[in-house]
Amino acid sequence: MRSCVYADCTPSASYCSPCNSQFAIASQGAVPGVAARYDRALELQRAGKWAEAEAEYRAVLAAKPNYAEAHSNLSAVLIRMDRYKEAIREYETALKLAPNLTPILLNIGLAHYRKGEFEKAVVAFKRFLKSSPDNAQAIQLTARSLVALGRDEEALQYLEPALAAAPNDPALLYALGLVSLRLRKPMVTGVIEELARVPDGLAFSHLLHGQASIWNSRFEEGIEELEAAAKLDPNLPRLHYSLGLGYFKVARLEEARAAMEAELKRLPEDASSMCFIASIDEVEGKLDDALRRLGQALKADPESAQAPAIIGRILMKQGKYAEALQPLQAAAKKDPNEIKNHYNLARVYQLLGRQQDADRESAEIQRLRNLQLDKNRAIMLEPPDKP
Repeated sequence: MRSCVYADCTPSASYCSPCNSQFAIASQGAVPGVAARYDRALELQRAGKWAEAEAEYRAVLAAKPNYAEAHSNLSAVLIRMDRYKEAIREYETALKLAPNLTPILLNIGLAHYRKGEFEKAVVAFKRFLKSSPDNAQAIQLTARSLVALGRDEEALQYLEPALAAAPNDPALLYALGLVSLRLRKPMVTGVIEELARVPDGLAFSHLLHGQASIWNSRFEEGIEELEAAAKLDPNLPRLHYSLGLGYFKVARLEEARAAMEAELKRLPEDASSMCFIASIDEVEGKLDDALRRLGQALKADPESAQAPAIIGRILMKQGKYAEALQPLQAAAKKDPNEIKNHYNLARVYQLLGRQQDADRESAEIQRLRNLQLDKNRAIMLEPPDKP
């Protein structure tokens, strides 16, 4: 028996339509009744009856725990039910049972991607690309995961071949525009205009235009563009987060909180949205609520630099300078190029009477400012690029 191991296609007896290939798994020993239940599970999966298909696959696995295909197809069903953690576990079990079935790595990456675990997604996609270096879907998803992580220079290495294969893909064009915005490349306007022309690209065009406007402190313009994007497609990546940022900048705090909570519904473990809600709590004087929220953010992402930076800032407001020192040091270590981290750390050192340490941080602030000035001058001298 053979079946498709891709999460996004209909299972079949021997053929996977998205990848136009066949997959065979090591022969499983016959167990009375298992084959019939497996075929029934496939039928239910094709019909979109996810809960019933899950029950059948679990019955198959109860009788035959080492049935790799059943683990793999159960994973696909669980993804359809938004149960990504369980799906990943089942895919990893299938891969252990059938190590040569490398397409499962693509599904593991996809499950991590949908769960918002972009670091893990990149690892899985790169492992898959070692055996299938020309797979367009894996290249695209790697690029988009790297963009989500802010690893922009690395993302460009994958965006270029991805766009060469699909030059009118709006999600890829948007990713290129966002990377260009963050790297301060002068092609953003061209990408916005290109997105407005390609099929299904208008919502992405409004999204990127709104993000660029907020980046350049044109907050009302940014909000207007983002709201236009939301009317066309409320499920765009980081749309609600960007709206929340815009609302926050113009002191529309209730709307900012609602937007960030909407982002958390989409990505429940998104530490950056948790941190932003904590910042809203901070502005509203709800410091204990903010600290609780920041604890949740650190649990979701122990490597977050944003969470300890805000914790340190709140502790400073409370006059707890000695307690503020450790989180501020952690923030500066995790994000050494953020000037605000060094500024707050210098203030705490000074308040604690550690003048030599404060002077060291002040020198680092000046060094970073000089670097930024040099970068801005270089950008001003660059000729405009085409998207």
